[in-house]
Amino acid sequence: MRIEECVGKNIKKYRLAYKMTLEELANEIHKSKSTVSKYEKGLISLDIATLDEIAGVLKVSAAQLLAVTDEKEEAGYRRGEFLDRQYMYSYDGRSRRVLKSVIERYRIEDSEQTGIQMFYDVRDEENPGDCKTLYAGLGRKYDFIESYTMQNQNNPTEQILICCINSLNRTSRKMGMLTGLSYKTMLPVAIKIMISSGPVKENEELVKALLLTKEDMKTSKKYNLFTIDQFME
Repeated sequence: MRIEECVGKNIKKYRLAYKMTLEELANEIHKSKSTVSKYEKGLISLDIATLDEIAGVLKVSAAQLLAVTDEKEEAGYRRGEFLDRQYMYSYDGRSRRVLKSVIERYRIEDSEQTGIQMFYDVRDEENPGDCKTLYAGLGRKYDFIESYTMQNQNNPTEQILICCINSLNRTSRKMGMLTGLSYKTMLPVAIKIMISSGPVKENEELVKALLLTKEDMKTSKKYNLFTIDQFME
């Protein structure tokens, strides 16, 4: 994928995440709708000043717009300090469906923490910008524990915490918990999640892994705290 196409794909991803139309972005940077459309399609290159201006409107760094996320790129090639993409799954009992989210991680210079962008409740993992909510924050990884703290970019009063435990067999999938406020009820909630290094097929096995088990409920009742007692085999 050419760098112009990568930049265009990233611009569209963040524009959609903020529910912004082509015309609205064009007005913000004083360009025509047609020009912005060509930027997103990778048909024309952006100058540095315009790239920085778009990044400011979309509340991201210019490096994130330059990020190459195409896994077919040569190993080790990372433009714009992009690290990796992860996929998060949870089960919504109200709508009886699996919620899919995409997490992108970025390197922070001279820091053990990583920058985090999470596109929550996406329709398609390949197009994460089409999401319910965009979160941003920081992440940190220890030997067997990984945690993320993030803030809703459209509603700064909402913050969430994600904590995952890596299994001893080093599987590409890990179970964890997301805690924060429910955007529907505005009450504190805790949600069982799975994070994977690659997309996971939606089937009964995935749903079963995301549902609270009798063991989860038994342990929670015993210690009077909400926890999960299941990890990936």
